[in-house]
Amino acid sequence: MNKKFKKIPLMRIGGLNNSNYLVKIQDEKYVLRIPSKDNKNNFHNENEILNLIKPLNISPEIIYHNKDNGILLSKYIESNKFDINFYNSTNFVNLIVHRLNILHKQKSNNYFNPFKEIYDNINFLKSINFAFNHDINILVKKLKDLEKDLNKKIHYGLCHNDLNTSNILYCSNLVYLIDFEFSGMGDVFFDLATISWFLKDKLQDELIKSYFGYCNIELKNKLKNYLFVVKLWNATWSYVKSINSKSSYDYKLGGNIILDDLIKY
Repeated sequence: MNKKFKKIPLMRIGGLNNSNYLVKIQDEKYVLRIPSKDNKNNFHNENEILNLIKPLNISPEIIYHNKDNGILLSKYIESNKFDINFYNSTNFVNLIVHRLNILHKQKSNNYFNPFKEIYDNINFLKSINFAFNHDINILVKKLKDLEKDLNKKIHYGLCHNDLNTSNILYCSNLVYLIDFEFSGMGDVFFDLATISWFLKDKLQDELIKSYFGYCNIELKNKLKNYLFVVKLWNATWSYVKSINSKSSYDYKLGGNIILDDLIKY
């Protein structure tokens, strides 16, 4: 593959955990993803997920994926830029729920336990004497309390687990999902909570109703509690990334901003 694309010009189009490039081959556009050196994700797991979702039309067509090094080539979809107003619209909520309903019904041998991921991240950070700006033990205690409650009733499905806005494309009144590196079986509320992060209260209720067909206090509380889990996972992931990252993005600052919010829960 390296020889085939060696002379094709690449245009960088962003990415935090990976380097992404727009390439044009015989009037067709593609996205080439090259994982960063510190990306420790299991690309064999990702390969299984990509093969599983291939016929579902919820993601751009995959042309090539190397399950050993994570290099990925996919068809390019021109995504409309959507602002916070579109994100906080019934149209967007219904579109994303439609895709999630398809994804969550699938079954995989991969599993994603956000609680274990967070504990592992925090234990690692403590082992290297990471300088937390907050009392992380308070947040760990809160997480353990939530884990006991949230594990009493799990809404099980195949989850994306990284549905930030950069992993959602919008084109021709459809949304497509990209970057399935963290995907695995788990509670669908992790995905729903990630989507709800920047939704107003009214739209959070609409998200629940669109997904389940109804909205009640039990589901609303679960969404709120999982939002804590989602935010803490993102914060600890950012802290781990901050250690060796050569990116211009300040991962530690990003983690601190999230914990500024969580410490008030």
